[in-house]
Amino acid sequence: MELYMKNIKLKNNSFYLISLLLITLLYCIITQFLFPMFSVMKMNFSIIDILYIYLFSIISYILSDKNKYISYFFIIVAVFSFFAIEPLGITIEAKPLFFTDMPDLYPSLIEVLPLYMKIITISATTLYFGLLFAYALYFIYRLIKMYKINIKKAVIMTLIVAAVTYISFFRNIKMDSIYVDYISIANKYGIINTISYRISYDKFMKVNADIESVKEAINILKEAESKRDISHLILSYDTDKKRDVFLIFLESFYDYEHFLPLLDKDPFPKEYREWASNSSKVGPNDGYGSLFARTSGLTGTSPIFPKKQKTPIYTTLPYLMKENGYHTIALEESDVTYYLDALFPNIGIDEVIFNLGLTNIKNYIKTNDFDEPVFVTGFTFMGHAGSHVENDLDVYENNKRFMEKIDKRDIPVLVETMENSALSAKDIIDTKNVILEKYPDALIIFKHDHLYPYLKTIIHNSNIDDSIKEDFFYSYDISPILIWNGTNGYYKFEENGFPPENIPMFIAANTKANYTNSVISLMYKDNTDGIIRFYNSFYTNDNGKIVRVEIDRNSLSYKLNNAQRILSEDLFRGKKYFYKCIDN
Repeated sequence: MELYMKNIKLKNNSFYLISLLLITLLYCIITQFLFPMFSVMKMNFSIIDILYIYLFSIISYILSDKNKYISYFFIIVAVFSFFAIEPLGITIEAKPLFFTDMPDLYPSLIEVLPLYMKIITISATTLYFGLLFAYALYFIYRLIKMYKINIKKAVIMTLIVAAVTYISFFRNIKMDSIYVDYISIANKYGIINTISYRISYDKFMKVNADIESVKEAINILKEAESKRDISHLILSYDTDKKRDVFLIFLESFYDYEHFLPLLDKDPFPKEYREWASNSSKVGPNDGYGSLFARTSGLTGTSPIFPKKQKTPIYTTLPYLMKENGYHTIALEESDVTYYLDALFPNIGIDEVIFNLGLTNIKNYIKTNDFDEPVFVTGFTFMGHAGSHVENDLDVYENNKRFMEKIDKRDIPVLVETMENSALSAKDIIDTKNVILEKYPDALIIFKHDHLYPYLKTIIHNSNIDDSIKEDFFYSYDISPILIWNGTNGYYKFEENGFPPENIPMFIAANTKANYTNSVISLMYKDNTDGIIRFYNSFYTNDNGKIVRVEIDRNSLSYKLNNAQRILSEDLFRGKKYFYKCIDN
């Protein structure tokens, strides 16, 4: 009888051991084995993460009245949430993901997926969020029921749940920097701790776009505008007519210049290399989305996810071009993403063409004529996941010396993204030639949007020399901004680090648009006291190398940037007080 009772007790308490083993096993499989197979950053092993989930599982076990099936299933959901979704968010979006991110990210993600992946993604996320919601309701129900049976136990459990939730996610973290590196935080403190860091960082960097803040921001920026000299932006060009303008953004484009010493046969066209070597370098090198490339290049605003726009945002670059007699067009090789079908018309674009297909921007330009000068903004799709096409570049066989330094698991992804970029480089040259054939005086700009999300992980996992790795990781002006000045040929700015947010003013200044007190003029990133600003970060030019620096929150550069963030928030997510204040 005594042995039987011991067996019963052991069986009842087996959850505490089995759950710990299950959590550890799932954690290791996902973060240490599966992720590296798919070129996702392998995080350092963290006992803290395992203990967090173990603590959550014990709470679920108690709240479920020791129901093992519910508790084991809760472990699977929790492990998937914290050890699969969050590392993917950190790798792809450079931050842990919250529910509040979904309205911005989910629609854009769905649009670019093939049908079968749309079905899988919608089904999986519906099931996932449904389970989270169901568990939340279930645990609340169990807690209420506990109050009816044993109020003392219920109070203790409520306090435990509140304390664990606060410590795990909502405790205040002191921010010592205006920058945050969630990969470093995850490696040092665990994946789950990145959540409390993000909450604290978001509070630390939050801006308020109330009417008084907008007024103050406008006053600061108008003063900077009044002192500005933009003569260095104006190109030398001899023509009396309005020049056609083409601003084309390149999906996940990178030309592998850092690794040229390791390439036996460069897959990029020589004509591209010549143009790139005679061009200035720009940022960013982070995994910011294609949306930010468009908003910075067309409106000059800080990186921000706009709400779905219902009212116009005036005095952006397209609006100024319209007022200057241009026909404004957006040519998109992909389908609608980021609510661009609503955003583009509301920033002044007359005509929007989606779903052109790979490398078809040039074909549209070639086969369509316009009676008035045109301003064309385009976005390529080659380089996006799933956009790879068959080709004869044979990057792997022609560059064995480079490939031997890459982790074997990463080679297929690296070859695909290298070939995509090389094909994009060829398309850049072809598109430029098509444009010049019809519009010989055109001002043409090609600008990358961001690095391929997994590329940093691939290089990190490789055996490439540390000096080359370091140069790649800390190149904040990683890709050339390719400018073709009509019959004068390629153009290069005097220094690297040209802010992407200044592209609108560069175009406006060279088309004689009236930009005074406009959105793009007030968003212009002045070089103040040797500080270069782009994408809400601060840099200096150290003997030709762009170096990111910390900056005093009381400095002029920081105040100017903060004012621009306030206007960005007001225009894209707020009440648009800007127009009421600027008129007064």
